[in-house]
This record gives sequence, structure tokens and C-alpha cells, in this order.
Amino acid sequence: MRAALCRAFGGPDAIEVADLPDPVPATGEVVARVRAAGMNFADLLMAQGRYQVTPPLPYVPGLEFAGEVVAVGSGVADFRPGDRVAGAPLTGGCFAEYVAVPAARTVHVPDDLPLPLAAGILVGHGTASYALRWRGRLKPGETVVISGAGGGVGTAAIAVARRMGARVIAAASAAKRETAGEADAFIDYTSEDLTARLKALTGGRGVAVALDLVGGTVFDSMLRAMAPLGRLLVVGFASGELPRIPSERILIKNLTVEGVGFGGVIGTVPGLGQEVADHVVTLHRAQPFADGPAEFVTLGDVGLALGRMAARQVRGKLLVRP
Repeated sequence: MRAALCRAFGGPDAIEVADLPDPVPATGEVVARVRAAGMNFADLLMAQGRYQVTPPLPYVPGLEFAGEVVAVGSGVADFRPGDRVAGAPLTGGCFAEYVAVPAARTVHVPDDLPLPLAAGILVGHGTASYALRWRGRLKPGETVVISGAGGGVGTAAIAVARRMGARVIAAASAAKRETAGEADAFIDYTSEDLTARLKALTGGRGVAVALDLVGGTVFDSMLRAMAPLGRLLVVGFASGELPRIPSERILIKNLTVEGVGFGGVIGTVPGLGQEVADHVVTLHRAQPFADGPAEFVTLGDVGLALGRMAARQVRGKLLVRP
């Protein structure tokens, strides 16, 4: 099979297309034909050797896919060849024509969900759903702010929050304004005072739920703009700066700060991945998610695409089509 192969940590230049043996399912695994694979910021961090999971070199990048099962290993009862599935292997492997993935990290995809859209369920819309419903307990009518709102997970979070009945404020750079089109309001956090704008947009009360993908000073600004009993959800640190939390702010406003590591609970909390995916499908059926903004790239363009991601030149979701 053809696959994108990362031979050394450090960046996109170390990724090339290679011919590799087709995978064979081990016990508890399925092998799927990849129809589309989602590209995420975590793929860039892993290629740089900066992710919390470090795969042995060389490795095939790609942390989510959608396709059809072609073979199952012993002990697998929930999947059979021909099933439409999405999956999220812990250490990559999806930027290839075929991928082996634990059945516990695989979910069924219904026939009415396009596979390119399903390729972003677990890491994109799935992370957003898990964050907002399971961790943030978002209620209809509440106001949520989403930082890093122009990227794949950010745009997914806007769509999920809107379908959950929330008022959505998107925070990103001015170049990402068009990508955040479903939001009720937009803040350019590179030129505006994020805290002041959030308070102004909420009549001084502050936001009920904040989903942060950026970290650094953006996290600090959102923390200052939380409403009493607010929930701040830590999803990622795209800025590269890890924030430190002044505990007095949590105490004074009775805030909750929650980590959102969806990839860590898929496969370890039985049934949760499928439950989250089912929630996303329910939202899609009630109000379909747009197929875009999405851009398809080939296996040969994986390195270039990750380079664009590092330079913050990506709008919406990138999908690899093997």
C-alpha cells in the first residue's frame, strides 16, 4: 500500500510517500480501507516529536479516518468486512490506503453520513461534542466562546454548540473570520481586547462556557471573562504557551476548569466513543453539518499541508484522500 511516512521528528520535511506492506489485523483489531483521513494540529505536534504520544520511527501519521472494514482480527465481534467505520488509532497510521486500528477505537458510521464528513467525527466534531456536552454541560441559551475558532476542531465546535442551542462567540485571527461563519459574534484576538469584548458581548456578566484551543494569553483573557459558575474547557495549546491558572479566580467565581482529552478516553471508557459519535450524528441529522470548509490533499502533499498548518495558513478542515 502507499502511505505517508515520517522518518524523523522535526517537521514536515521528513515526510515522504512510501510503499509499505498491507496491514494484517492483530487480535482485537480491524483493518479498514481509508477513504478520507482528517488532519489535525496533533498530527503536526507528533511529527515534531512534541505530542504526548511518541510513536517509534519511522511511522505513518494520521490520527483519524473514515472508510470500510476489509478484515477483522480474532476477538472482534462488533465489526465485519464491509462495515462503514471511523476510527482514531492512538499513534497514527491513517495517512495511508489501509490502516489497522483497535476495534475499541473504532465506531460505526451510518449510511446517511458521508465518509469525508465522518473522517472528522472523532477528533473534530467528536472532541467538540465530548467537550461541550460531557465536560462543559452546555445548556441551550448559554453563551460559549471558542478560541482558535478558525481551525478544524474550532469550526466543528462552533457547529456543535450552535446545534446544542448555544449562543456562540468565535475568537480567532481576522484571517479566520470567514471560516467561523456559523458563530453569532466574532472577536479578532490579535487586535482586540478579548476580555473586554467578551464582557461587552454578554452585558458584563461573562461567558458560561469557554472552550480553549490556544492557551497562553488567550486562556488568561478567557478566564478573566468567565461568568460565575462558568466552565472553562482546556482542549489544546496551539500557541505553544502552557497557561498557569490563578486559583483565586476559580474560587471567587466558583469556576470549573476541565481537561478535554477525548483521544485518551476512546477505547478506555467502554462505549464512550460510539456514544459521542452517535450524538454528533444526531446533531447532523437535525441540522446537517456542511461538507466544508474542507480541503482535500493527496498523500504526496501531507508534508506541505502540515507545513501550512504550522504557519497558521489553514482554514477549516484538511482531509487526506489516499
